[in-house]
Order: sequence, then C-alpha cells, then structure tokens
Amino acid sequence: GVGGARHRPGPPRDADTSRRMQAVRQAMCCRSLPHRIQPAAGYWQLPTQGKSCAVLAGTHKNIPAGISSTRILDHFWKISLDPKTKAHFSFSKDMESNVNTAGKHLGKLDADAPGLANTVESLLNLRFTQDQVKQLLDLNPRIAAQVPVKDLPVLYVLESLGLNPRSTFKVLERCPELLGEKEHRLQSRIDNLRKHGLGEGRLQRVVVHCPHILNLTAKQVNNTVRFFKDKCIFTGQQVTEILQTSPNVLFEKCEELEYKFQFAYFRMGIKQAEIVNSGIFRVSMEELRQRHIFLERLGRYQTPDKKGQTQIINPKPKAIFTTTEDYFLAKVAMSSWEEFDTFKKLLRREEMEKELENQEDRGTSAEQSDSEEDEELSDIEDEGLSLVK
Repeated sequence: GVGGARHRPGPPRDADTSRRMQAVRQAMCCRSLPHRIQPAAGYWQLPTQGKSCAVLAGTHKNIPAGISSTRILDHFWKISLDPKTKAHFSFSKDMESNVNTAGKHLGKLDADAPGLANTVESLLNLRFTQDQVKQLLDLNPRIAAQVPVKDLPVLYVLESLGLNPRSTFKVLERCPELLGEKEHRLQSRIDNLRKHGLGEGRLQRVVVHCPHILNLTAKQVNNTVRFFKDKCIFTGQQVTEILQTSPNVLFEKCEELEYKFQFAYFRMGIKQAEIVNSGIFRVSMEELRQRHIFLERLGRYQTPDKKGQTQIINPKPKAIFTTTEDYFLAKVAMSSWEEFDTFKKLLRREEMEKELENQEDRGTSAEQSDSEEDEELSDIEDEGLSLVK
C-alpha cells in the first residue's frame, strides 16, 4: 500500500458475501424511486432519494456474476419499503438464496448481474417504466448485459430527436432491429432525412409512424428522391410532403411508383400538386384502379380533356383514395358494398381474360416471326441452288 502500510487481510468469505448482498439490495432498490417510476398499488413510496442513490454508483462491481437476467428481473420488481423500519429496503425471502446459489448451481445464463443492473439503471434514467424495461429486454435479450450509453445508441439518438419514452418504446417495438444499430449510422441517416426537408416535428412523426425508415441507407433514400424529381417532375417541397405523408414510398420499387404516377397523371388527369395530397402512394395499384374505374363506370368521374375541362364535377382525389371503403361508397360513389364487390370480381375476370389474350397474341406473333424466318431461309437456299446450277 502507499507509505509502506501493511496489506490488511479482507473480511471472511461469509462477511464478503453478506456485504455484496447488501450492495445488490441498495443498487436495485434505489431504482424504484417515485420520481422516476410509479410503484405498483399497495407498495410503500420513498419520499426522497436519501443516501441510496449515492451508494448506487459504486455497487455494480460488487454484484455477483452468474445470475439469470430473467431471475433478477422477476425479483427486481418485488422491491418494497420495509414497513417496520420505514427506512430500509427488503427483498422477497428467496432473493438472497437465489443470489448466493445462482453462480454455483445455474452457471452463467443469459446475462450477469452487473451488466443487467447497468442496463436497468440506464433505461430507468431514460424514464422508461418497469413494464417497458421488461419488454425491451424481451425484444432483444442481448442488451441485458450491455450498457446503453455504449452499446444502445438508438435510445439516446431517439431521445435527442425529442421522442418521449412512450414514443421511443413504440419505435423499438415496431422495429427491434434498431437496438443493434451503430450511432454513426443512425445519425448519418437522420442527417440525410433532414437534408430532404424532414425537419423538427416532421421527422419525429415519420420515425414514429414508420421506424423502419432508419434502416434505410442514405443511398436508398436519395435514389427515391431523385426518381421523383427526375421522372415525375416533383419539386423539392412536393417530395418532402410525399416523404412525410407516405414514407412507404422509400420501400417500393421505382417501377411501381412510376406506374402509379403515370396512371394518376395520364389516366386520371391529376397534376403534380394534387397527386401530392391525393394519397395515391399510400394505396396499392389494385385499389387505385378499382376505385377509379368503379367511379368512371358509374359516371361519377371523367378524365379531363387537354384544357383540363370536364362535363361533370369530379370528386377530389383525396376523397377517393384516403378514405375508408364505407365512406368511399356512401359519400363518393354513392353505391352499395354488394355492387362494389361484384364489380371487383368482374374487373379481375376482365383483367385475367385480357392477360390471356395478350399471351395468345404474343404466342401468335412469335409463331409468325418463326414462320417468316423459315421463309427467308428457304428463299436463301433456293437462291443458292440456282447459283450453283
């Protein structure tokens, strides 16, 4: 030791184990403070932090390893204030025996206690509830032995976006693979989305509604944006509106998006500004065609002429494509569900028959082409024979 002091022997084995158990109690119990989470009904509430949180910082290293994270969590949430002393914490009776014997009889299971304690502490510091912590560990059990500050950057990236714990949990529940993403990748993707106009407020709504957008590389996003600007002649602001209202376009092939755009632009006569607000990119191509053709055959929709004129007043595209089927039938088509269902069956039959005709036409044209080639070869052979003679 320093100054030549003698090294004093440590306490006996039993005393050391007792000291570690006390550290486990203090470290875990401190996390049920009422200013962070609300305890279950009937539990005592701790009025102040007191000295317990001061103990927390240095106790994780004393927690014995080899304890199942599931077992620790099962007992972790049973913590309550001792009604006799009203100043100390108490575990369920079998907690101590589990901690003492886990390392001997269970071996190292899915996580060790120090890693789990660090994870739970960090998650609670981010204002997650007890149930949310349990569910996060269920979504990705590997995080049980990790410290979120280092290995779970998504929690802090989402918090920096302004998402509350409830929204953050919803994002991770829908897209648990984000728990394994690196910070620089997430931040780079977020910065790229901001470059395309998804600023504060807009970006948060898009991430909560479609969290898988954070799995897309900047190249994937940029390719879709470039397609809309080059092929569909949308302005930058219009592309931003599409990304905000229909983020699913980032997961579709450009060929499919182009087909939808051309159908709306040429077949229905809708211009870019109306297409942005029409919601056509949020519905399938099948539904798009069904609703339009149904209205057309009912005489309730007419494609505008070159001057943009129609003999009837067409319904707004938004009312056609962004409404429920009940609203569409009652307010737009003014028809019954039975009539619409019959129409859809007939339309599918028409499309199947048309596809068969196209296949037959392609087969006939192929046969004609083969026949013409055979005739040409025959003519060449005849010419060759005549020259030989």
